[in-house]
Amino acid sequence: MQHVFYAIAICAILVVAALLLLRQLRATRLAKQECEAIEGEERRMFEFLHGLGESLQVDSSPPNMHRYIVNGVADVVGADGGILYLLDNPENPELVPVFQTERAAPIIPLPADLFELEGLRQKRRLRSFLQLTTVPRDHGLLGQALTTGQTIYAEKLLESDAFEGMANPLQENLATMLAPLIYGQKEVGVLAVVKNGGLKFSANDRDVFSSIAEQSSFALGSAIIHAEANEKRRLEDDLKQASEIQRILLPKKPPGLRDYRLASAFRAARMVSGDYFDYVPVDEQRFGVAIGDVCGKGIAASLIMAMCRSTLRNNAAGNLSPASVLHAVNRAIFPDIREDMFVSLLYLVLQHDSDQIQIARAGHEPPLLFRKESGEVETVEPPGMAAGIDDGEVFERSLVDYPLTLKTGDLLLLYTDGVIEAANASDDEFGIARLRETLAASAGRGAKAVVDAVSEAVADFVGGAAQSDDITLIAVEKR
Repeated sequence: MQHVFYAIAICAILVVAALLLLRQLRATRLAKQECEAIEGEERRMFEFLHGLGESLQVDSSPPNMHRYIVNGVADVVGADGGILYLLDNPENPELVPVFQTERAAPIIPLPADLFELEGLRQKRRLRSFLQLTTVPRDHGLLGQALTTGQTIYAEKLLESDAFEGMANPLQENLATMLAPLIYGQKEVGVLAVVKNGGLKFSANDRDVFSSIAEQSSFALGSAIIHAEANEKRRLEDDLKQASEIQRILLPKKPPGLRDYRLASAFRAARMVSGDYFDYVPVDEQRFGVAIGDVCGKGIAASLIMAMCRSTLRNNAAGNLSPASVLHAVNRAIFPDIREDMFVSLLYLVLQHDSDQIQIARAGHEPPLLFRKESGEVETVEPPGMAAGIDDGEVFERSLVDYPLTLKTGDLLLLYTDGVIEAANASDDEFGIARLRETLAASAGRGAKAVVDAVSEAVADFVGGAAQSDDITLIAVEKR
């Protein structure tokens, strides 16, 4: 009997030992599998980072980076889907979706009508909604990730505060990780991945995801800076071409007229200008001189000026009335000019063997007239409002031809407001008084001397201060 008892005891001990051994073997096997899983994940992470560097060298465009990062991180951590949001711009701080994987990553609240669809229609509607929906910078889990600067893990997405107890089948049992993307001190966006069906991300997944997000921030930041630099160079090239075209449109030298000497100077404040001047043949006996200034600078101003030049030239031939020509210019530009813009213009017609000229002024700076006989400087102020403000009726009533007599030695100076408004370092303006003094002192030496003297006087007055507006001068001297 005692032998039987010992035998049973020994058997029980052996069973317990076997169970302990099996448990140990199972634990060892699970530890080995977990270790292999971690090693595999880390290997994929290093492959991802290596590929990210190569991708930057081959194609550093933002779209390529977006695609590589989202697909790559989803693969490394075994996610079912991923999505990348980037901040739009500082003035409109919204997170904009720029790329998502084939399988959607719905980490924002979804519209109710989405759940009424099924199958492929629902899938397409979901992807479209996620692709087109921007998110305020401080909203939901995305905003939380940016605000805290930390990786966020939600084991059950619908239980997070951002969803306020919402329930829907598309986001049920959805686990997600979100990481802020920060380059230097600049917030770039948020990277997010999801797992469906109640599966979870491991602690190692979270560590790896955070590391990848950090490296992706540098890659995206570099790609954005590179793209911005390329865009800046492209814009500069476009501006250079526009500047060259504009300079081609300006007269290279004044016409040789037997009754008048003409001289001009033009200096743009930027690469393209809103100032304009032109010499236009009217007929065999007459020649037109035009000067103008768009209220504004840059590309928009230069385009309006090009329209003015084209319309003026098309209507100048054979037309002895400068007012009629400016009427046509106003009718042409009014429908297309912005409400906050207008154009000042002055156009005059010179005639051979005559001391009479005709002037029309559309809100432009009144020209100065030096009279040789008296040595005095007069202001010539024909009536007229600026072009582009009125559709025609009021403009045409206000602007009429203005006759002016020039005697030998008299000199008429046309200019844009960039001359009198040129400011020095103390923010004092050159002003009309200095312009009159310079004209009076140099007019006796002729048209070119006046233009040179005014240009030099303005440059000396301004000193090292930056030029704030375009400068154009035209001197018309009666022989």
